[in-house]
Amino acid sequence: MPKTTAAPATRQPRRTQAERTQATQRKLIDCAIDLLKEKRYASFRTAEVAERAGVSKGAQTHHFPSKDMLVLQALEEVYKDTMERAMARIDAARQNPRQLLALLVADSREFFLGDDFLLSLDLMMVDPGSSLGADVKRLAQQYRLPVEQAWLEAFVAAGHPARQAKDVVRLSFAVARGFGIRQLVAGPDEEFDALFQTWTRMAEAMLLLSSPSGPP
Repeated sequence: MPKTTAAPATRQPRRTQAERTQATQRKLIDCAIDLLKEKRYASFRTAEVAERAGVSKGAQTHHFPSKDMLVLQALEEVYKDTMERAMARIDAARQNPRQLLALLVADSREFFLGDDFLLSLDLMMVDPGSSLGADVKRLAQQYRLPVEQAWLEAFVAAGHPARQAKDVVRLSFAVARGFGIRQLVAGPDEEFDALFQTWTRMAEAMLLLSSPSGPP
């Protein structure tokens, strides 16, 4: 019988230098985010980031020469991710205005009761007069304020007066933010679900009273 020869193995194309650089930076940023959530800024060490990412300290320093540069990049990635999820919810709410308030509350709850908010809050405590403190504030304004504005515009587009829409959006964020800070002090509270439901009913009443037709 004639011998059969195995097909030559397909070689994977070699990654370009730019692709390798991007992959290394992504790995360092992801590990930095994890460590900031675990240990907070005061105990954050770039050497530990490099070790967890599996790269040399020299490679880490090459990509992010300072601790604060890596921290700011990590925070920006967190904000980008939370903003993307919020905008997806807002798009869904525009398609189904009846779910607008429920989606706003869900978005507020996900951010302010999660690790992303605690990470950003920890960095907000950095001396506001320092360059890091100023950059942290700038990132918060760059990524969080547009989310608030987008929710406001979604409520107005659904027919709610701007004044009442602004009150509902800001109060929803304030309620969730307050719960997030309380959780930091006292731990998770099983009553949060009931309290969010209470706030949702209050917000529904505010929107109903401000509608052109008024309450039924």
